[in-house]
Amino acid sequence: MKEIDELEPQQYKRLYWEEDVPVKDVRKNVLRKFLYIGSLLGILFIVAGLLIKFPDQIELPFIIKSDKSEEIYRFSNPVYVIERYVKPGDVIKKGQALLRITSPEIVLLINNYVEAKQNLENFKNQKTFSIKKQNEILLLKIKNNRNNILETEKEYTLLENKWKSNKQRLEYENEVALKKYAANKNFFDEGHLSKFDLFEVEIRKVITSDSLESATQDFEKSKLSLKYLQSQYLSEINMLNYELQKSDIDLKYDSIAILNKFELVKNKISNTYGDFEIVNGEIIIKANSNGVISYIFEGEKEVGAGAILMKLIYNNSAMYAWIQSPASLIGRIAKDEKVVLKVASFPFYEWGTIKGHVFNQSLTPDEKGCFSVKIAIDDAGKLKTLIQAGMNGDATIILEEKTFYDYFFRKIKKTFYKATME
Repeated sequence: MKEIDELEPQQYKRLYWEEDVPVKDVRKNVLRKFLYIGSLLGILFIVAGLLIKFPDQIELPFIIKSDKSEEIYRFSNPVYVIERYVKPGDVIKKGQALLRITSPEIVLLINNYVEAKQNLENFKNQKTFSIKKQNEILLLKIKNNRNNILETEKEYTLLENKWKSNKQRLEYENEVALKKYAANKNFFDEGHLSKFDLFEVEIRKVITSDSLESATQDFEKSKLSLKYLQSQYLSEINMLNYELQKSDIDLKYDSIAILNKFELVKNKISNTYGDFEIVNGEIIIKANSNGVISYIFEGEKEVGAGAILMKLIYNNSAMYAWIQSPASLIGRIAKDEKVVLKVASFPFYEWGTIKGHVFNQSLTPDEKGCFSVKIAIDDAGKLKTLIQAGMNGDATIILEEKTFYDYFFRKIKKTFYKATME
């Protein structure tokens, strides 16, 4: 039995040759597809070049700074640390006690402070009270004089009313005496009246005339006396008002002088040692604001002149980035341009970047020919609580955004200009 007896003919016979099958021509289809794909890619590239913009930017190194620098406590004279209430790294609040110190200079300042404060309190408690009582007496005298003026005005009114009635009577009597004298004079001239009778009538005329004149003079004298008395009262009121004003001025001057002396001593202590409190002849230094203790003296009690006693970093101090731009680039940097900050201490691919903008820039260069640029921080991202003054990195300033063709034609212009210049 042969090996092929159980096989089908197509299993052991070659029914057709592969080379006999005709090959289909696919070159045109492939070329057409390449043309379509290339055209599509070209169109996409053209559209992308027109629509997609790339930032035109410059990179410069920066350093983080603070609006309020770290506060350093150091003094021109040696001080002695009696007690420490905080340690480095402690978070402090405004008014919190930090250190208790003393020195011969501090003792002298405290004595002057206590003396000035006591003088101020004595002035407020005693001098002010005495001036107040004195002013009350002056005001009472002014009131009495004003009442006296009112009394004199009343007397003057009564005097005028009385004089009006008396004047009418005296003028009438004088007029009657004159008429009677004239009539008797005619009788005497006609021989019907004796000279003795005429003499009596003439005496009566003179008496009534003298009475009218005397009463008029007495009225004028009384009137002048009342006017003079009224003017005296007014003068005394003016003098008393002047004394009141002088008393107030003296009080203000004395109070200002004593208060200024107290403030001078107080400011001398606060300007030297900061916010303070005096306890048992020693100074307790207090925090001026919320912050963190960055350094504190850990040596023996004595802190030498000029040595650093303590350093504080305040929480309310805003951070900003500071850049030194060369003169060749400062013309391209404008206010409010976007800036991306990459802090060297924190890799940007893990921690992200800090976003900001150009806040301002100097108008003139420094001694090195560089311009200062201040970058305001808008969004610190993950680094909000981590950035500190002194950190550095690279700042990317985004000048403007341009398309591919803008860059392409700019390069052509540059090449053309360079070629023509050469």
